[in-house]
Amino acid sequence: MPMSSPKQIADGMLKFFENRKKSNAEVFFQGAVSGFMDIPEDLWALTRDFLDSDNRWRNETDRIRLLTLIKRGVTSEDVRKTITIIIRKYLSGLTQEQSEKLFIKMAGKQLGSIAFKTFFVNELVSLFAARVIPRFLVSAGMTGVLSIGASISRSIYTSYELKKINQSIYNELRGAGDLDLLYFFIEDSVQPFIEAMKYQGLNSSIDSEIFNYFLDGVPRA
Repeated sequence: MPMSSPKQIADGMLKFFENRKKSNAEVFFQGAVSGFMDIPEDLWALTRDFLDSDNRWRNETDRIRLLTLIKRGVTSEDVRKTITIIIRKYLSGLTQEQSEKLFIKMAGKQLGSIAFKTFFVNELVSLFAARVIPRFLVSAGMTGVLSIGASISRSIYTSYELKKINQSIYNELRGAGDLDLLYFFIEDSVQPFIEAMKYQGLNSSIDSEIFNYFLDGVPRA
């Protein structure tokens, strides 16, 4: 996969705010389309799982983890918790100067820094839920039993890819109740944040570019 430019990463992060301008019907329709478009990916993951003899034991262990998670009962709150962990991780990687700029842009001077972080996380989680939950419900209802089986394989391989990309987030999600296995539900939406985190703490111009593009696009208080 070609590396995204700083503007592409920031634009992906800003998509969270698009639902403010969309009706429930529009969000639901987009969820239906996304659900059908995911079928080829699910089937590819199922095929990969079948042919991947080198990782048979690892995949079986993860399959048991996922089935245990499903048996326990996966709810929208689990999905919300997954996205909350990732957004908080992104915020914790901001420099003090970046945090202050984002604070002023989104919350003005009405909130303290801790309250602002809670506000920012809750804002993105709410917008995210509006995008992903309808998509999940439509996908689960229309793709049938085959997709459920294929999605198990997709869950396993997406979790494995996350581990390679960001071990810290993988560990935190897994430690929070095997939530790494739900990452495939939200991968498309949060991938830009995962990419942005890769450059945090490096004092790099790329990190600054991503943040500045993002800051320009977020809504004002």
